[in-house]
Amino acid sequence: MKFNVKKIASFALAAVAVSSFASCDLLLGSGDPSGNPNEFVMEAEYVDFTGLVGGGHSNEQYEEMMIYGNGSQAEKDKGWSNGYFVSATHQADICITFNFTSDKEVTDATLVLRLGSEMGNLTFAPDNFEVKLNGEAIDYNPMYLTNSPTLEEMKFVDKTVSNNVTIKAGANTLTLKVLANTLSGGTTAGPIIDCVKITSSANLTWNPLKDNPAKREEV
Repeated sequence: MKFNVKKIASFALAAVAVSSFASCDLLLGSGDPSGNPNEFVMEAEYVDFTGLVGGGHSNEQYEEMMIYGNGSQAEKDKGWSNGYFVSATHQADICITFNFTSDKEVTDATLVLRLGSEMGNLTFAPDNFEVKLNGEAIDYNPMYLTNSPTLEEMKFVDKTVSNNVTIKAGANTLTLKVLANTLSGGTTAGPIIDCVKITSSANLTWNPLKDNPAKREEV
């Protein structure tokens, strides 16, 4: 039996090329689904709602009832991260807390909030919406949000709070607090909160309370 050396070499090269491409594709597909392996996402619906009383258009929402959405693919397709978000933030001193840990200290982390508005075209700034990391208020540039007519039609945008926040090694706490304001016809309004994104070289972890949406059925 005669072997065609040229053909064997060609097949070998093709196999190597396919293997290399597959390996490359595998690497590109690893890490965070957004394509940024250093982006850490905390969903607002998974924080601890114990004791929180939120304010809606004309009513109050208690604890997990502040969560809106069903986590469906259709809702994710609307741009709602994970298919849920936190509403009923139109209440002075309502505070959403994110607790997370870091494997090391970094001083150049980027903090992004994914926010929306249902109370008109609003501008949030440190004097009406406080953002604190480990007890230190962040002096960020004003964040302009366009109005969504209803919660069902909510549109979210990513707003960069800072590109150089300091994250401590170990435990960290991020708080988002609505301050008394007159943004909505003389009454307090807060942003609708979808999620928090932190990009850094650190390995960040947290304890998401994933059963929160189901707790709404118990109320």
